[in-house]
Amino acid sequence: MMAKPLPTPKPDSTVCGLRRAAFTLIELLLVIAIIGILASMLMPAIGSMKQRADSIACSSNLRTIGAAVQLYLQDHNQNFPSINPATGPSVYPAGYPTQTMIQAFGQYGVTAQTLQCPTDMKLGPGSAYAQYQSSYDWKPTLDDENTSEPLVYGGPGGRRAQFGAAVSGTTGFVVKLSKVRQCFDDAPIHFGHTNALYADGHVVYFTASTGGKGGGGGRPGG
Repeated sequence: MMAKPLPTPKPDSTVCGLRRAAFTLIELLLVIAIIGILASMLMPAIGSMKQRADSIACSSNLRTIGAAVQLYLQDHNQNFPSINPATGPSVYPAGYPTQTMIQAFGQYGVTAQTLQCPTDMKLGPGSAYAQYQSSYDWKPTLDDENTSEPLVYGGPGGRRAQFGAAVSGTTGFVVKLSKVRQCFDDAPIHFGHTNALYADGHVVYFTASTGGKGGGGGRPGG
């Protein structure tokens, strides 16, 4: 009988597979370069998304403050509180009864974290929060006023026409709550814009040219 021939050994498929899947140095460099280009294109978009998220969180803080203001009004015969900056010189005469926002609205859900705008907090020692214990500026226009007929005194006629009707026999005029910015970012830190809470409770995202400390905020010198 003739001996059967030995089977021919099969090539190692694993080794061959590795050889077929291997990249050359040039291919690896091209992949790395493409990843780098894509990353550089995505970074501005990611940064913009983070800033948008911070602005949304800031608006949420202001809405929380607005809800607290409305609850405060219900418990205080619809009279607005007198709010003074948490630190720094008072905007009121010595001895005048004032509160910080935490003191006035703490029982209605406003905490130290509520007063922290995420974008402002990233400024570190230069942030409004570091200076005043609040990222938000309180405008004292309606302090101590009643919602039934809130008065603002002085100001040019144009502002009277904008905010409300003049009151006969006085130097002031009744304002519309929906027209008065009550609490807002201390600076235009959201793409050059500012978030603001109005006295009727709604929040607006507006350009720096129409708001900020130039609008008569409660900070010293504001």
